[in-house]
Formats: sequence, C-alpha cells, structure tokens
Amino acid sequence: MSSAHKSDKKQDSGDGQEALDAYLRLLESKGADSEVLALRRRVLSRLNLIMRGQPRTTTIYRSAVDALLSLCLPEDRPGAMTAAREYYYFWIGDVKKVTEMNARSGFTTRHVRLPVLSSFDDLQQSMQQAGYQQFPPSLELYLGQLYELGSDEVVLGERGALLKPLLFLLHDQAHHPDSYRMAVDAMLLHLADSEAKESFLSIAREFFYYWLSFPDADIRGQFGVQSA
Repeated sequence: MSSAHKSDKKQDSGDGQEALDAYLRLLESKGADSEVLALRRRVLSRLNLIMRGQPRTTTIYRSAVDALLSLCLPEDRPGAMTAAREYYYFWIGDVKKVTEMNARSGFTTRHVRLPVLSSFDDLQQSMQQAGYQQFPPSLELYLGQLYELGSDEVVLGERGALLKPLLFLLHDQAHHPDSYRMAVDAMLLHLADSEAKESFLSIAREFFYYWLSFPDADIRGQFGVQSA
C-alpha cells in the first residue's frame, strides 16, 4: 500500500473522530449532560467504525445507519436514529447546514427511550390495548383547522390515524421539542413504506407547533419552562 493511500485511510478515520468531537462539543454547549454525551459518543463511534474508509455519500451513510440500528436495543433505536440524523452534516462537513440547524434549535440535548414494536399495526394495537384516548387539545385544533381549510373526512382520518400513535408515544414524556423529535424518529421506525414515511414527516412538521402550543391542561402551568 502506498504512503499516499495510507495517509488517505488515516485521514478518513481522523475526520470521523473530528466530526464526532465537534458534534459533541456543540451538544455540550447547548446544555447536554454527561450521560447524554457519553451515550451519543458510544453510538456514533460505532457508526464511525461501520463507515470507516468508506466514501462520504448519502447511500453509505444510510446503509451504515441501518446497520447501527440493527445492533441497538429496540428502545434505544429512536435515540440512535436522532443522533445519526443530527450527526450527518458534521460527517459530510456541511458547515452551512450545521449553522442553519443550530439557528433553529435543530439539535436535541436530551435522551428519550421510546418503545419500538415490530410494525405500525403492532403500535396501533398497543395503543388500543392500553386504552389510550386522552389526546391533547392540539390534535382537535389541528384537524379542525384542516377542516376549515377544506380538507375532507378521508384526509382528516388519515392524518388522525398517523398522529394518534405519535401522541401515544409522547404521552408519558416531557413536553419538550426533544421528546417530539425522538417520537417522530420512533414513528419512522414503525413505517416500512418510504412514501408513508415522507407523508408522515410532512404531517409531523405541520402538527409540531400545535402540539407545542396546546398541551394538556395538567402541564400548562409548567409549559413555559419545559418548552423554552
């Protein structure tokens, strides 16, 4: 192996560590505690190892993330997926995108463990078995606004069917944007079809501000602190 090739391999490995260190420094500056930082370092170090020496392409990254998730416990997969999504722009060196994400608070500093079942049907069944029906006012307000804008019953039913399991995942979690982001990632792990994932992401982005602004009555008193 030539010295140039050796240098390239070393640079590949070093860049991964450099990117990871930069990501963790950002999280620390935003208030992430030592437990969250240690967990992210462990998960993303494994991801770097999977990608070591590979070209920095979206295809390589997605394949590596799939491999990473297969190695995680089900309840740790949403957190690993969130970390990998945030880390991607550090890994490819897209400083502009990192800056944009940071400006709109696009990074999570908390870790949320959420259940991941075998399928979306299993998640719906789990919600039904738990008897979960106490949805926050944000759901009715969001669907009501869509109705006022002309959406028909089919559209409202489809959106409600996707948002109710999301709210089921969120119902025991802190009312905080980090919880929402990780619950969205957990939902994506339950959806097998790429078109369904894209549709859900679009709906989740729309619904986020309703969810954030109109929590259940029992947490409105502390809402300002939790959502800051």
